[in-house]
Amino acid sequence: MINELVKKFKMHLQEDGMSPKTIESYVGDTCAFVTFLEEKGVDFNGEMKRFYITSYRNYLLENQYEISTISKKVNSIYSFNRYLVDSGCTKDIVVDIAKDRVKLAYGSERQVEVLTDKQVEQILF
Repeated sequence: MINELVKKFKMHLQEDGMSPKTIESYVGDTCAFVTFLEEKGVDFNGEMKRFYITSYRNYLLENQYEISTISKKVNSIYSFNRYLVDSGCTKDIVVDIAKDRVKLAYGSERQVEVLTDKQVEQILF
């Protein structure tokens, strides 16, 4: 079941003229965040706490979500946090984009697998 605040957030995004795919992404990420909180016993009423963000980020890391996915989710929750502040549900922006996004250490990028000429020929045939 979608939380009432998330429904209002979705309407806000639609009124702001966001694209349907962006809305779908933000709402999905926000629903997952609220569901995570509710599974932890939090009766989420719109009051954001820094602890919620760090706990969710750690959960995503522990469950081996891709770095880009975690950063996308943090962006969505940041947008939700701004909406909650604007609508008076919470007082502060607790999402810190610089701290909450996962940084990729220099040189730790995944290596790209390159096909040999023979493998390319096999694919073409």
